[in-house]
Amino acid sequence: MKGSVILFNDENEMTIIEDVEEEIYENIKEQAGTDHCIVTLDDQTVDFGHVSPVYWREGNIHTD
Repeated sequence: MKGSVILFNDENEMTIIEDVEEEIYENIKEQAGTDHCIVTLDDQTVDFGHVSPVYWREGNIHTD
């Protein structure tokens, strides 16, 4: 199943990652609160830094 992951950093800035497998969300969720949230997306390693909280939404997020 694919969906969107919503991450918040220390400054409450939001990052949305769409079209993500639920397994990657679980990996990010496990790292929430650590100094470096590191995952592989599209064959690239990405360090999101400190993220907390982390949310999952099935499907894409539509913003206007």
